[in-house]
Amino acid sequence: MQQVQCDNVHHSYDGVRDAVQGLTLTIKRGEVLALIGPNGAGKSTTLRILATLQCPDRGKVLWDGADAWPARYEIRQRIGFLGDGTALYPGMTAAGYLQFFAECYGQSDKAARARVTELLQIFDLSSKSEARIAEMSKGMRQRLAIARTLVHRPELLLLDEPADGLDPLARRQLREVLRQVAGEGVGIVISSHILRELDGFCDAVAVIQKGKLEVAGPVEEVISRYEVGRRVHEVQVTRGLQVALEVLRRHEGLIEQVLPLHKGEELPDPATADRGLVRVRIHGNEERAAHLLRELVLADVEVISLSKVRSDLEDVYSSLGRDKVS
Repeated sequence: MQQVQCDNVHHSYDGVRDAVQGLTLTIKRGEVLALIGPNGAGKSTTLRILATLQCPDRGKVLWDGADAWPARYEIRQRIGFLGDGTALYPGMTAAGYLQFFAECYGQSDKAARARVTELLQIFDLSSKSEARIAEMSKGMRQRLAIARTLVHRPELLLLDEPADGLDPLARRQLREVLRQVAGEGVGIVISSHILRELDGFCDAVAVIQKGKLEVAGPVEEVISRYEVGRRVHEVQVTRGLQVALEVLRRHEGLIEQVLPLHKGEELPDPATADRGLVRVRIHGNEERAAHLLRELVLADVEVISLSKVRSDLEDVYSSLGRDKVS
């Protein structure tokens, strides 16, 4: 697979309202594409159509230019798909579950066992290999479901809200695994309404709203197109607030608010207070913010933290006038 395309795809479940309409989208080999939008936007339908599990009413899914639907049974062998509410078999062990699917894909017993061992290690489930799925936590079950999508080394990986139920460490590990998988030439589509999970991770982004594709392209190109040049940051200052404000203004920081450090404290006076929380728009990337933090410290300002409030993708979505993703 070099690329997969949705070509002017339309689909309706009731014949009245289109779940997806006029969708044209390209997924390239080795690319991670974020499919973002609020719940009900058509993300899950798009993934099912890409997985050849749903035939569009109009339009086609093309694999390297050829219509995928007539060859769907062969193509499904090349796809890893994590749908909404993926079923697990509670009586199976973690290893038995992955072994079962490896054999379903035609792997020999020896090859299947080797692949199962590898995936259990990758997803930090080796100690649970003989545990019944019913006895595993939600996060473990989710990691096992994702591992299952990789058991046959797919060329296209489609994941619907894969981070659901994962703790912060497991989410970071998942990002690392998926970047490695993409580096091996696999095209990946991740559907999510949690934009912060995708920031700095995906190569391309597609924003879908009410079944329509609103924005699509490489992440940096989309960010540039919507002029996300100034990132909103919060700076927590315990001493030297006036000096901090001078430094921020000198670097063309657009100060939005000066707030109390803690709930219940009085609103600080921006002209005289020595401590407070500053919401400021800083021009440039995280490297620029790091330089500012260093200058604040060198100016003898006591800074507890300097952190980005919104992800770049959240800023893009905000530029579109949307507020139904988080």
